[in-house]
Amino acid sequence: MAGRQFSIRYKILVLMTAITSVALVSFVFMASKIFREDKMAYVFDSTSNLSGTLAWQIKNQLNSILISSKPLFDDYLQQREFSSVSQIFFKNDQFLDAVFVYESDKEISQLEKKSVIEKTSGVADEAELDVFSQLNLNRNLLTKTDKVIAQLSKDSRLILIQKAENKESQKLLFFVMLLRLSEIEEMFKNSLAQKLYLIDGQGRILFGAEGDQGQKLTNQIQLRFLSSPQKLAQSVEVAEDSKKQQVLVSYSRVGFSDLYVVSTVLQKNALSALDVLLRKSFIFFILLISLTVMVSLLASSQLTKSLTTLFEATKKVALGQFNFQVNIKSNDEIGTLADNFNLMASEVSRLLGQTAEKARMENELKTAQTVQETLFPQTYSQLGPLEVAGFYEPASECGGDWWHYCQVGTKIFFWIGDATGHGAPSALLTSAAKSASSIIERLNVTPGQAMELLNRCIYDVSRGRLMMTFFIGAYDVNTKELSYSNASHEAPFLIKKSEEVLKKKSLIPLNEVNNPRLGQARDTKYAESKIQIDAGDLVFFYTDGIPDIRNGGDEAWGEREFIKSIVNSNKDYPSAQDSVKRFSTSFQDYRQGSTLVDDVTFFVVKSLE
Repeated sequence: MAGRQFSIRYKILVLMTAITSVALVSFVFMASKIFREDKMAYVFDSTSNLSGTLAWQIKNQLNSILISSKPLFDDYLQQREFSSVSQIFFKNDQFLDAVFVYESDKEISQLEKKSVIEKTSGVADEAELDVFSQLNLNRNLLTKTDKVIAQLSKDSRLILIQKAENKESQKLLFFVMLLRLSEIEEMFKNSLAQKLYLIDGQGRILFGAEGDQGQKLTNQIQLRFLSSPQKLAQSVEVAEDSKKQQVLVSYSRVGFSDLYVVSTVLQKNALSALDVLLRKSFIFFILLISLTVMVSLLASSQLTKSLTTLFEATKKVALGQFNFQVNIKSNDEIGTLADNFNLMASEVSRLLGQTAEKARMENELKTAQTVQETLFPQTYSQLGPLEVAGFYEPASECGGDWWHYCQVGTKIFFWIGDATGHGAPSALLTSAAKSASSIIERLNVTPGQAMELLNRCIYDVSRGRLMMTFFIGAYDVNTKELSYSNASHEAPFLIKKSEEVLKKKSLIPLNEVNNPRLGQARDTKYAESKIQIDAGDLVFFYTDGIPDIRNGGDEAWGEREFIKSIVNSNKDYPSAQDSVKRFSTSFQDYRQGSTLVDDVTFFVVKSLE
């Protein structure tokens, strides 16, 4: 009897307490780990989507400004001054406050101001010192690129420098635009859940929270991606701020100059729900242990049976099985313990279900990709006197590019468009464009009229939230004329057959008209133009994703190599199929299997007679 002084009741109490403690600690540990990983993935996914969306919006805005300002630059290059028409054009531009023109030699050793226009008297004088300073600071960068973004030191306006060449004097011209991007600036100032920044390659903040402009974000947060030799177009990282706090960082390359959109969230804020969960789990843990002790003292036999059931359940939890229920029929505390255990297992099972749901959505995107492929025509066809061949590759499961051709009577229509961004929303927009085109092409309309009808469809579908650039051409078999209308899309190149060697200057851009994007306003009118197509001529249609193709070193193919490849692929005026094959081979060789940053779409039309 002396060896049995420690009663069975207390042995059961110790056993029950130990088993329950181990089970709950294991459960809380695994649940918190799963929750932490899921929460981190969710934060990174949501902030990456936001930074990527803003990056594309900024890129499109800046490119739109450059495109709309091109007539202003061309006018100056032709007349060596801004004409009255340029003045009127400038006054109506909502983004430009002033435009400076500087000239220098090719080494940019000395800058000379040539001209300036301003909306309000005195604006140029106030900003001139800053403008000249930024030109000097960016000399080295301007020798490598044709456009640079900087910020005005006095306020939040941006300085956009566009480099051009004066072929007569063999000197460089710099068009320096003073921009006011109020809407985009407000997006960065008013961000709540996370902090948003627009920075340049040196980490200087162009847009951010109030008071951050002009400072270096790298002084606040240790951003590794800026110093990385291989900068990804979009990625995430965990960094440390000046207060030694962990920060979740998502960034996206704008694709314009060296700009990045950066989103930051303090890790402790992102995981604050985990702290609450752990505190509640701890309280719940203490409560369950207390109940276990009380019940074990009052009903050892029943408790032993119930604990055996719970013990078996904890082994399943240890093996990662959460989708089960503990069946203990008891109205006492151990029954409550079982119910709460079931509740926690159901919650973890729910979290695992969300992960499975995410995988299901990825499979659905694959299905959507398969469906979207049916929207595109055959990659090769001969329509009357024309031969057509094309190429399409999306940057993600679903793309935002779309091209099409069809013959209606004596007219052969060509359609190509690029929706904002890429992914499921853009794919839905291209589906709407395809559906509308199936009706429009049967209405015996001109390209301009077709564009107006298509614009109304896109606007009604997206309500101005998503837009498309678009180009529609109609070839008349009888007159051999190509009439076309352009909604801010990349102008196709006409390659006229000639006995002379094909050169870059031989490419004729079809840019006589350039209208607003589809979906920007419902009642926009679209102008159109015409051009003659002769036997042997080729027309190269494309979207803006081709010059953005990057190699393994994250270096963009660029406009220069893009044009050079068009010339090399068509120097002997080949068939449309051979032209597409040669051109795709050239950029695939450069790409080296790297991930696309944007959808790649192009097609070639050749006149056979």
